[in-house]
Formats: sequence, C-alpha cells, structure tokens
Amino acid sequence: VDLNTGLVQEHASEMERRHWLTDEDGFRQGTEPFMPIRDDFRQGTEPFMPIRLGFRQGNEPSATDQRPRVACQGEIINENCYEFNPRPLSFKDAQAKCRTLAPNAELAAVTSGDLQSHLVSLVTKGGKRNPVLTWLGAIVKNQQASWVDGSEWGFTDWMPGHPNIHTDKPVCVEMFKQDESWWTIADCDLKRASICRYTITA
Repeated sequence: VDLNTGLVQEHASEMERRHWLTDEDGFRQGTEPFMPIRDDFRQGTEPFMPIRLGFRQGNEPSATDQRPRVACQGEIINENCYEFNPRPLSFKDAQAKCRTLAPNAELAAVTSGDLQSHLVSLVTKGGKRNPVLTWLGAIVKNQQASWVDGSEWGFTDWMPGHPNIHTDKPVCVEMFKQDESWWTIADCDLKRASICRYTITA
C-alpha cells in the first residue's frame, strides 16, 4: 500500500524481473541459467588442433628443394659420383642416359692420371674384367678435342699414333683397356659402354 495515495501497488516477482531483463535485447547480468555454446565457437584458448594432411601456408620449401638426394651407385671421387653403364649406346644416347641419373650429369671428363686409374678400375669391374670400349665425355672437332662438360683439356692418355683423324665429321673419344688403358676416337654413332659423372648434392 502506498501510504501517500492509499493505493495497492503490485510488485513483480524476482523471477519475473529477471525474465524481463534477459528478454531485453539479449542483455545478460550473469545470473541467468547456462546457455550452451554452439559447436563452431572458438575463443582462442582451445587445445592445439592438428593440421590436416596437405595443408600449405605458402612458406614451404619448393618442390625442387624437397627433391631427395641422389644416391651414388658407382664410386665417389672428389665429391663427384662416377657410374659405369655397361649397356652399349651411341654417344648422344649415352649422354641422355647420364641425365636420367641427375640433372647435372654428363659423360665423364678425365682430368688427371689418378682419376684415369679410378675409372679404368670402375670399367674393369663393371665389364666383368673383359676389355670394354667405353665412351668418355669428349669430342674431337676440327682436330681439336674438348670435354662436353667444359672441363679444361690437359691430361690425355691417347694410344700411340692417336688421335688419327681422317674425317671432317666430329668424332668421339673412347677408352679401352687391353693390357694397358688407352684412348682412341670412334664414330659417335657407334655403340659403347659409358661413364657418367655428376656432383653429389649437399
């Protein structure tokens, strides 16, 4: 009862007042019953979630960087791999075969007597101790010999009387071993075994 007016005033119950407050524009004062959080809500303090397979954020190494290191199947000499291929191929096809081993592979250049000895041993083992005619990575053109990989031409192991060139057509350098090892020249279209060389990746 209002003592000034004599009128009886109705008082809303506490529960009714709470109902009004919660219904007004989503206002919440903290005493309301718990409301479930939707499944996709995240506040930033959740446990680590695993990244799905195949996810890329853009700063990964390139496919080239991820390429596996080439495994040398021959002999490693001065950080280069030398592999003997006993299959007879033309000079051009032998070069192509080398590049299937590694992008930087070439037919081998022989730049020292020590390297020559190693390669003769490699050919002897690969050829099952039989004399094997083997392409080296050199071409003779206009009476001038050069290594296809650009190595300096210095050391040679020519058979006495060679190179004996009677053609204007470029010829290729082969190595053979019979008692001693020698270099000779041959038509590049003939089929020979070959030695490939490539740098071992770090």
